[in-house]
Amino acid sequence: MTKLKAILAAIGFAILMVLGAFGLGSMRGREKAEAKADKQRTDDNAAATKAAAERRVEVTKEASNVQQTVSHMPDDDVDRELRGNWTRKG
Repeated sequence: MTKLKAILAAIGFAILMVLGAFGLGSMRGREKAEAKADKQRTDDNAAATKAAAERRVEVTKEASNVQQTVSHMPDDDVDRELRGNWTRKG
């Protein structure tokens, strides 16, 4: 009976060790996946911030160009452009 108990205890211990190894592997895999997802979020946020800054620069440059064009136009031409482009149709 003692040998049977020892064999069953060894089998139980082996099963617990295998389950523990699977559990540790799962935890490590989850940690790696979470780290990868965090890095992806950081990269996406950086790309979005860069794109927004580029759009802001472009809009500022275009506004400056428009302001310069308007300041060099005679008043009558400015009035005509505004009436032609910025009045409601109909």
